[in-house]
Amino acid sequence: MRLKPIVSFIIRDLKLMVRDKTFIFWLVAWPLIWIFMTAYIFVPPTGDGTIMLSLGIVNLDSSKTPLNGSSLIRIFEEAEYNGSKLFSVKLYHSENEALQALSRGELDGVIIVPEGFGYAVINPVEKARLHTYVGSKTPQSAQISSSIIIGFLERFSEELSFKRIENMVNMIQQLSISEDEKSWFNATVQGIMQPLDLTVEHVSPEVFEDRARTLGWYTIGAIGMMFLYFGFNSGAILIVSEKERGTLRKLFSTPLTEGEFLAGGFLSQLTTLLISTLILILVGVSPAVGAHIVLNPLNPVHLLAVAFMVCGALLSMSIGALISLVSKTVRGASGMGTVLGLLLSFTTGIWFPLEWMPQPVRLLAVIFPPAWSIEASRRILVFETLVETLILDSAKIFSSTAILLALALLTYRNRIKQYAES
Repeated sequence: MRLKPIVSFIIRDLKLMVRDKTFIFWLVAWPLIWIFMTAYIFVPPTGDGTIMLSLGIVNLDSSKTPLNGSSLIRIFEEAEYNGSKLFSVKLYHSENEALQALSRGELDGVIIVPEGFGYAVINPVEKARLHTYVGSKTPQSAQISSSIIIGFLERFSEELSFKRIENMVNMIQQLSISEDEKSWFNATVQGIMQPLDLTVEHVSPEVFEDRARTLGWYTIGAIGMMFLYFGFNSGAILIVSEKERGTLRKLFSTPLTEGEFLAGGFLSQLTTLLISTLILILVGVSPAVGAHIVLNPLNPVHLLAVAFMVCGALLSMSIGALISLVSKTVRGASGMGTVLGLLLSFTTGIWFPLEWMPQPVRLLAVIFPPAWSIEASRRILVFETLVETLILDSAKIFSSTAILLALALLTYRNRIKQYAES
């Protein structure tokens, strides 16, 4: 196989792609748009990302006690998490009015404070009731809103319990019993009210400890997105584009062999994808975005991540070759490749975390080889994982690349034969 015609083929394809604004958009502009949207919308430069819920409160309580409906409203208004307000409180005059706002998606939750709430709070034998409604602005928001509101109220209930215990202990102190008996009573009541001594510590992966590392995670995701829709697209049109331009027969009328044609086509696509990858990484780590990506060319593990990215590009192009089996025109192949690429980039953990997806959708990531390459690259460049944990990943990625690449070449050979006979 001669190197000169392969290089000439690569140069020709690169020139054609540079002239095509559509290719430039999908190859560079589209993933850059997502990187900048992430940097300034999804992960904004200011704020810690604390979710503030819209909470509607209907206060029907007129109790004249230290803790009543009015003071409960102030507690919700002043509640903070990591220095950020937890609730945006809006008052309503009736339960029906608040529930209508909730059903319209204007609120995340509604709390009804009934009459007599304040008196029930100070009565040790009575339960103070609150009626809580949780809304759903999006399919995922109900779970988040429920966890925050119920968690807050459970903590509030716990504080009320300890206040009641304190009042009971003060009453016991007045009785003529020994200090040991008072201590036993105090410990017993507290043990009953709080049988579980729970310690909760939030430990985030280092990648999510600051904004820069979070952006690094998403920058790798943008590269994965680009691999899919551009890789699918370019792999799907490799043969049919030459046929429609009328250059396929001309190419094979020259000394160019079939192997050189396929090598040149694949290498030109791979070169384009890797150039785009470099551009996305450079823009991602630039001050304009501020992503943190650890890539040391002298580190063999980081070079393994580069190899995984190359495999991801080859895998997407190989799948694009299989797409070409069901499309006989450039327009059809390009459209199908772009649609499938976008769909899979959002459903295989490449851009959105798999935890956001229903269980059946998560199976796509388990059986989708390009997702393996992107996830393994993330683990190296962002999580800085140990090489020992990548042995199985390496076997899966390299073997699947070899298999799909062989199928792609077989597909291309059959298509070339079909066109030659037609």
